Amino acid sequence: MAQTKKIRADGAQPSYIPTREELVREARKLVPVLRERAQATDERRTLPEETVADLKAAGIHKIFTPRRYGGFEMDWGAHVDVSRELGRGCGSTSWVSSVVMSHTWMLGRFPARAQEEFWPGHPDTIIATAFAGGGTMEPVDGGFVLNGQWRFASGVDHADCAVVGGRYNIQGRSSEGSRVKFRMAQLLPEDYEIVDTWHAEGLKGTGSKDILVKDVFVPEYRTVLSEELAGAEPPGAKLHKSYIYRTELGQLFYTLLCGPMLGTTRGGLEHYLEQTRERTGQMFGENVVEQVPVQIRVAESYEELRVADLMIDSLMRFLHEAGSSGKKIRGIDRLRIRREPAMAAKLCLSAITRLANMMGVTGQTGNNPVQRHYRDMRTISTHGGLNWDTGMTPTGKLLLGVPTGDPLTDMGIEKS
Repeated sequence: MAQTKKIRADGAQPSYIPTREELVREARKLVPVLRERAQATDERRTLPEETVADLKAAGIHKIFTPRRYGGFEMDWGAHVDVSRELGRGCGSTSWVSSVVMSHTWMLGRFPARAQEEFWPGHPDTIIATAFAGGGTMEPVDGGFVLNGQWRFASGVDHADCAVVGGRYNIQGRSSEGSRVKFRMAQLLPEDYEIVDTWHAEGLKGTGSKDILVKDVFVPEYRTVLSEELAGAEPPGAKLHKSYIYRTELGQLFYTLLCGPMLGTTRGGLEHYLEQTRERTGQMFGENVVEQVPVQIRVAESYEELRVADLMIDSLMRFLHEAGSSGKKIRGIDRLRIRREPAMAAKLCLSAITRLANMMGVTGQTGNNPVQRHYRDMRTISTHGGLNWDTGMTPTGKLLLGVPTGDPLTDMGIEKS
């Protein structure tokens, strides 16, 4: 299916909306070529332009772009299915497809004027975000002046704009004095400088470089309070029909990491099996596949990945059903949104680590794909959204009767 023949690029309603299954098939077709490019992608430390073109031709960049502006506005979870396939070939490509190309969903929550001004001229947009490091926003007449250096802007080399989060002070009228607040701001490429700081162990090809901003004015309508953007009724939601733009951002955001971790682990398993079926012992020439410990450990890794897949698929169905029905998520159900991705990441890391360790020195060479998938998964697992302690502590509190501090979690709780 050649999506480019069916997708309008003039910012109007698309003439064809693919199904999730069709997009998954398109992603699956890309796996062989992504495998071929994976080493070069690592060496470039950013996605090749050919890969970005392939992703766009497949329509993968439009999964969460509003239909109003030529996108697919798909149900939540489509990004997981697509990036899980891509990760079998290249972890960095999977990361960009899910974590970066899904940011169109975030811009769909910005004020209406910002969207109406930007989208028509950028129907194929890719949006980078950067929140770490940070900077400041100084209120001025009509907007804000931004200064700072933001870190880890994945995919910024291919971006048509970037969203950053900046601090600014609100002068209080009480004895409390000023309060620090955060706003999100949309920056155009001419507003920032890309600083090449991305020299990482894993996800090398994501190009997660820094964004440097010096005395740049951003009009107020291209900014939004972080708490408003993250809420259930962000300013721009009224422009779109789908629930994905009016569901609390925190309930959906961390699932952007799930497809890459599942796909990267699956890719490592596939490469391990391909290599091990042909491997013989370095000293005695025995067939490695006949070694019982190898058979057991392969089965362990397979089962850990299978359980992780089941867990995340269940979570995606839960989020879709809650979002599409307008159901407010309460009690212990709210906690699975952070707990289950962290649990799945732990399973994936365990699975791929076991496989990489079984390969001995063979698996430690820089161009061995099992080692590359292992490094990518290890890097994914360090993301703050998958932090084990953060993901598990609230559930432990709840089960022990200790308030979590979130009223929607602490009220009407069923401890089961």
